[in-house]
Amino acid sequence: MKVLILGATGFIGFPAAEAFVRAGHIVYGTTRSARSAEQKLSPKEIIPVVADPSSEEGMAEWGKIAARCDIVVDALSANGAKTAIDTFHNYLQYVNRPKGSPKPTYIYTSGLWINSRGYGGLDKWTDERQPTSTYNEGVQWRPLIEIPVLESEKVHGIVIRGAVVYGREGSAVATSIFDRALEASKTEKKIFETVYQNESRVASIHTDDMADLYVRVAERGPLLRGQVFMASNQATERLTDVLDAVVRVSGCNGYKAKTPRSAYEEAWASTTLIKPSLGDALTGWKPKKMSLVDGMDIYWSSYLANKNLNE
Repeated sequence: MKVLILGATGFIGFPAAEAFVRAGHIVYGTTRSARSAEQKLSPKEIIPVVADPSSEEGMAEWGKIAARCDIVVDALSANGAKTAIDTFHNYLQYVNRPKGSPKPTYIYTSGLWINSRGYGGLDKWTDERQPTSTYNEGVQWRPLIEIPVLESEKVHGIVIRGAVVYGREGSAVATSIFDRALEASKTEKKIFETVYQNESRVASIHTDDMADLYVRVAERGPLLRGQVFMASNQATERLTDVLDAVVRVSGCNGYKAKTPRSAYEEAWASTTLIKPSLGDALTGWKPKKMSLVDGMDIYWSSYLANKNLNE
């Protein structure tokens, strides 16, 4: 198949693009940087599409390529519905296959915080078969794009909701925890501040395992249209266990709670109790990487190495 990854140099998009290449597909990937195209995408056999994916010129550039592809994956970062909706509508403008032809598949990358119900008993647990919640105010825009994708008659629309993604550069784990710990390790007190609650439990997934789910779902697009898949490990982890592991590997002496100052930080400290099953039931997908706590030595070292390379 021909695959287009929107956001192919990103923390989620790049591993997904690599996974599609390994699976034998022809893979295109958008990047804003000619340097990234030359140094990051082309060496991995990903065909670069150098364009700002949200500008008028860029949308026209990738839209023409998307029209020739069987799969389009939106792995662009988004802080609101407008950009994601504009991206999807732009794609639909270019999908003009003859009547009776196979429909292409469109995968939108969402997030698990829209399923969070807080910490508690069985009533707080969720999976792919449960509706979204209103628990986290900062992600209430997600359904505004998810619903049009899932209900589209023009494409096979699928949503993948990612948990807190870890591995490699660290993503949100880096900005919320690793960066703070690294900075604190160079101070006299060696204590870092981060947002957490004592009862917080986090659902997480390694970026390579999430990439594997993209491939499995995309290859079965016509069968899985209208479905939501949760990309998460089978077990959640206590956020303080994650922080304790970071203290151990970073050389810090400890951490203290920081007051949430945004809806994002409120969501970060919220608990997501989840046991995903649809990916396994329909595609045989099973995460293989060590959990964030168990593999902390590896993930901290990878974070440091990637940070040094990027600097």
